[in-house]
Amino acid sequence: MPAVITLTTDFGLEDPFVGIMKGVILNVCPAARLIDITHQIEPQNILQAAWVLKAAHTYFPKNSVHLVVVDPGVGSERRPIAVKTRSAFFVAPDNGVLTPVLDKSAAIYELTKQKYFLKDISSTFHGRDVFAPAAAWIAKGTALSKMGSKITDPQTLTLPQPELKKNGITGEIIYSDRFGNLTTNIPADLVHSFSQRVDNMTIQVGKTRIKGLVSSYSQGKPGELGCLINSWGNLEIFCRESNAAKKLKVAAGKKIIVKF
Repeated sequence: MPAVITLTTDFGLEDPFVGIMKGVILNVCPAARLIDITHQIEPQNILQAAWVLKAAHTYFPKNSVHLVVVDPGVGSERRPIAVKTRSAFFVAPDNGVLTPVLDKSAAIYELTKQKYFLKDISSTFHGRDVFAPAAAWIAKGTALSKMGSKITDPQTLTLPQPELKKNGITGEIIYSDRFGNLTTNIPADLVHSFSQRVDNMTIQVGKTRIKGLVSSYSQGKPGELGCLINSWGNLEIFCRESNAAKKLKVAAGKKIIVKF
């Protein structure tokens, strides 16, 4: 099967940057299958990109190459890295964006061999000049050991974790999608770990309280807030046929409290 390369960036789609990166990849590995995860990461939002990568990468074929370019440190001394796990490869700047995949099995390399980059490297577009060609060479079968040196000190992020309380859970919003649905960092198994029925659950966001848990958007009332377990397997706040983020005037990082 042709190699799969996914792309996640904060470049948006108004400019030619994403298309140029794809052109660079195809020059090196013409057989690659290129798949966009998203190019709508908020500018320089490394944490958001990390959450999206965590949610998405497991759905791709084994040994897919995941290219992530959210790079506020472009042109600085931060390292370009590649990571091999049991199931996939990852290419990104060493700024913590790969934190969710850096388990004990991960082999991490600093990309140092110039032959796997474009000849002329700009200080503003390493997505084109460094990361895209590197991802293409990996997809073509090049061993990471030929592309650089192994490292053991990658930069990592502190991913916010929910806190279990005596009668509930404290968490936070980690992602707002284009519909205004608010994904929290509270997983389904933590919600269901309470013996009480979930319809006795109250979710508090600021001064707003939402009662109970439904199983689908259709069970919510139009224009009213509701909660469910979403496709990420996490607790989500939504507003049927409307926008929960706008209604609550909140974004990622907002604390929430779940009580039973």
